[in-house]
Amino acid sequence: MFTNNKIELISQPNCSFVSIGNSKLLVVETLTSQKKYLQIPDCICLEKKDKFLLVSLLNNRPESFLIYEKYLNFLKRWLKTFENPFKKRLILKGLGLKINISENLKFLEMKLGFSHLLKVKIPSKFLKISVNKNILIVEGSDATKVGNFVELVRNLKFPDSYKGKGFWYKNEPRILKEIKKT
Repeated sequence: MFTNNKIELISQPNCSFVSIGNSKLLVVETLTSQKKYLQIPDCICLEKKDKFLLVSLLNNRPESFLIYEKYLNFLKRWLKTFENPFKKRLILKGLGLKINISENLKFLEMKLGFSHLLKVKIPSKFLKISVNKNILIVEGSDATKVGNFVELVRNLKFPDSYKGKGFWYKNEPRILKEIKKT
């Protein structure tokens, strides 16, 4: 039969194990200081030691062993999502169009050809944003929040199908329409 083996899971560089509560909950803090919770089955014991998470089986029943293996596989996949944060890149094309982050790191300031400067509040709790010349890089542990913020910014200056001005995704194919000649 199966004996009590302990398996070490290395803590991911972009997260830390905050606590393992008595209520059978694993609490993980991500790079962006967001807390994620995962319930622990009754037949599994988790222990936190430095940068490792030790997983062990409490009893030797066959159904517990199946739960143990499924939970261990799920836990490894779940922790891998913190290892590689979701990243999207937008390129701003066009003469005179500029993008900057404000001095207090709370707003994204954009000059997009309108009569005024556009400011978008950065949800700093969930996202890490950086600007390199005309490339906007948005990173975060939640794919939905990253995608929603990138879409919000992209819709401010959607790519023009004739001249190509606006926000383009990094590897998006650029198919421009031909200008009618008279």
